[in-house]
Amino acid sequence: MLITFSNSVGIRTGLGDDMLRVGPVKIVADGSFIGRSAAMHACFHGEADNFGVLLHEPEQLRDYIIGAHSAGWTVATHAIGDRAITHVLDAVEEAQRVSPRPDVRHRIEHFALASDADIAPAARLGVIPVPQGVFVSDFGDGMAAAVTEDRRDDIYRVKSLADAGIVLNGSTDSPVSDANPLVSLRDMVPRRTRSGAVLGERERISVDEAVRAYTYGSAYAVGQESSKGMLRAGMLADFITLSDDLYEIEPARIAEQEVTATVVGGVVEFGDVG
Repeated sequence: MLITFSNSVGIRTGLGDDMLRVGPVKIVADGSFIGRSAAMHACFHGEADNFGVLLHEPEQLRDYIIGAHSAGWTVATHAIGDRAITHVLDAVEEAQRVSPRPDVRHRIEHFALASDADIAPAARLGVIPVPQGVFVSDFGDGMAAAVTEDRRDDIYRVKSLADAGIVLNGSTDSPVSDANPLVSLRDMVPRRTRSGAVLGERERISVDEAVRAYTYGSAYAVGQESSKGMLRAGMLADFITLSDDLYEIEPARIAEQEVTATVVGGVVEFGDVG
């Protein structure tokens, strides 16, 4: 049965103002990487019978996404394993066929294990993967151990997303991990796990690319790049200042920076920008 979302009262993604807006419908499609419950096409390493868990049958997931999409909502679906990602992308494609909305930016929260075959349809459909850089240092060793060696470079990809034409964004997934965006921004550059290993060397990005992800990219992910994400005339004057220039220090020191001022709407709410 198709799940319907009422749009008669006009409540949908984007309702609100510059201080508070209604976000997307959140759907959880599978479990976790570390808990080895993410829905995978291949079994977890060393567990021949464990392919993870889909929390909704594909048909039910499709109905949820189509229903929200058709009612004018943006959908943000938690999908970590590649099998869950496949079903979400299939559902989004069907939703666009049933009710075309070329301007919508549905998201996949995490997009944790993704091959090139997953990235290509995401780019084609305009789906925004939302990776968490901090997961590389927090959980990278455990995630690498959960898959065979040939899949480790497919964990929390970022450079490959950009190369496919997807606008990178930044996320911390707080309170699961540190809410400080500078930690996650740092981890997108060297991609070092807690043990010091590099997880997916080909997915490293520059400091400039990481900063852009956490500014313009995050604004783009929620459809607000015309008013935030850059310092330009006519845009919201919301920004912070830091103790050091991120472009002048070693990437490993990025997370050590202190916020010296916070400006909201052009008004200094904390510290001193003088």
